[in-house]
Amino acid sequence: MARSVFRVLVIGLMTVIGLGSLPALAGVVVSAVRILSTREIADEDDMCFWLHPTDLSRSTVISSDKKARSLFVYDLEGHVLQAIASPEPGNVDVRYDFPLGGRKVDIVAFNDRETQQIRVYAVDPATRLLSRVDDDGILTGKNYGFTLYRSATSGRTYAFTGAKAETVVQEWELVDDGTGRVAGIGPFRHLRPGGVCEGMVSDDETGKLYLSQEAGGVWKYDAEPTAGNAGSRIATVGEHGLMQDVEGITLYYRAGGAGYLIVSSQGNDEFKVYDRRPPHRYLGAFRVDGNAASDGCDVTSLPLDSTFSSGAFVCRNGIAKPFADQLVKWSEIARSLGLAVDSTYWDPRRANAASARTAGFVDPN
Repeated sequence: MARSVFRVLVIGLMTVIGLGSLPALAGVVVSAVRILSTREIADEDDMCFWLHPTDLSRSTVISSDKKARSLFVYDLEGHVLQAIASPEPGNVDVRYDFPLGGRKVDIVAFNDRETQQIRVYAVDPATRLLSRVDDDGILTGKNYGFTLYRSATSGRTYAFTGAKAETVVQEWELVDDGTGRVAGIGPFRHLRPGGVCEGMVSDDETGKLYLSQEAGGVWKYDAEPTAGNAGSRIATVGEHGLMQDVEGITLYYRAGGAGYLIVSSQGNDEFKVYDRRPPHRYLGAFRVDGNAASDGCDVTSLPLDSTFSSGAFVCRNGIAKPFADQLVKWSEIARSLGLAVDSTYWDPRRANAASARTAGFVDPN
């Protein structure tokens, strides 16, 4: 609230003395077309798309709400299908065809900050509802951010999480414990980007992990558990209008390693877009009309329904109570910034995870 008041005062002063408005108020503005909300929510924080295996219009958005102490499952119309109690859910992610109990299941996982563990749920494609499948023993110590990673090399599934203060990011493997429950092995590594890191996303195709350091920018690491601990900062607070807190982060995949890294710049209510390929050139920024201080975000390139026929972007609105999630057409973002629409290349359920490497693309950094 203090930041918003300060912002209004600065804008007014600049207007009076003829200096114009803050950069965040200029440029590309897109509109949300659907709101995901229910009376029970308090502050939707992070979210992910789950893609239905046979009918994409039956896909869902799964959102964590630490203040409501719940996970919410929404259909694409914004109706709540399920609410799952959890003491303090953090960031949430999804992976497909996880081997469990002799079958392949889609899993949704998140870090619970209060119980200091990773929780894992299986999705029933018939009902779209979640059921808990972890062994209640994936204990991480203090955790804050979270993401999943599917290795193109081994096919194994990993999870990253770390504590809030001077975040040390740890990597765990998720496995079938032999009884049809998901257990955790690790941690294997300890990554130290410095500062607080909540937003995280893994690139399953190129084997990279991206971390949003709230006061510093975006860091990139190798995601494989056998890799070293060294990383590099690819986007820095203060450059191209990137302002702290840097939080929500997601990936739009295109062939040959192309695509976009989308990052929430909370300090000026923008989403920054960078080239997915190194050296990760800055491509532009957009704002969602009526949205400010957004935290979590996610994107899918697949044609979900007639409204989102070219994919969708979802983000949290951090300024308007009850801080609901908003769905935006990817086509509007792409058209406004001159970005590509590719609704056929990356289906995370069916894609050849090694396709970029097979095509000769290797991220050297």
